[in-house]
Amino acid sequence: MKNLISALIIILCSFSSKAQDATIIGNWQLTTVAGVGETETGLEVVFIFEDNGVLKAGKNPKSRTMNVGTWKYNKQKKLLVLTSEMDQDFNGETTVLKLNDKELVYKKGITTFSFIKFDPPAKVIITMKKPTLSFEIEEMYDEEGNFNYEEAEAKLPWRITTIVNFLKDYTEMVYNVTSFPDEQEPFAWVESEKIKYDDAAQTIDVRSFSHSQNDYIDMMEDPILMDNLPEYEEDFMFFPQDNLDTYKVVGTEKIETPAGTFECTIVEGFGRFNAKVKYWMVTKKPGVFAKVINVKDAPAPYGNTTVYILKEIK
Repeated sequence: MKNLISALIIILCSFSSKAQDATIIGNWQLTTVAGVGETETGLEVVFIFEDNGVLKAGKNPKSRTMNVGTWKYNKQKKLLVLTSEMDQDFNGETTVLKLNDKELVYKKGITTFSFIKFDPPAKVIITMKKPTLSFEIEEMYDEEGNFNYEEAEAKLPWRITTIVNFLKDYTEMVYNVTSFPDEQEPFAWVESEKIKYDDAAQTIDVRSFSHSQNDYIDMMEDPILMDNLPEYEEDFMFFPQDNLDTYKVVGTEKIETPAGTFECTIVEGFGRFNAKVKYWMVTKKPGVFAKVINVKDAPAPYGNTTVYILKEIK
């Protein structure tokens, strides 16, 4: 009988250990960040602790998530260890102050992070036909196999000086993005780029929004001096999107977007990794695109199609 009871205790302890470990697995929304004399509330960022040790993050419970690192929990020491290559400040040990089926509170240094558990929203299937681009790279060259860069540039509606001078009056460009990863359901999110013009320094700076870090990061270049704009003519020909290796202007078209209807110059071409790209460049708004389609033809899961639609301009 004594041996049976001892065995039962061991089994129950083992079950309790697994149950405690399991409570941290799931979807957690950050609600409060508190430091010495300072508390931030009204947050929406989510962390998803997967049972394989992978940590994901998203801007809010309904947003697209992405892998940001790994996690490991030591229940005896109440230590949650986080690792990430994306943000070095994110790495390190945190002390778990509270952990149950509804709440997670941990402390790192002098800062306390409070989360509530939530059920993931039902998957929304976007009924949008996956676009295709039919042109081929051979169409960019003449009969002798040459590509005339000067001729292509001459047909573009903008030059770099015109683009930057126009964007000085804006602080943000926002696009609604629908992505079609091969053999997966499409999903949509918002992508924006912050534009900062410094009149005193005579520079312009651009940063892209990171949903994982909830901030504008990955500056495309150091702030560009207005006097040095001609040096960036080639790099920023299709500012603020990636420059194309080979392209041609194929005509004009009026495009309707959530931000309005715009007369556009249409450009077809090839970018990184031979991805097909088609731009609708708003003719009277230098640096602004009504629509961009980017198609990367490759075996799954490397192929993808992404559509950018102008949502609003600020």
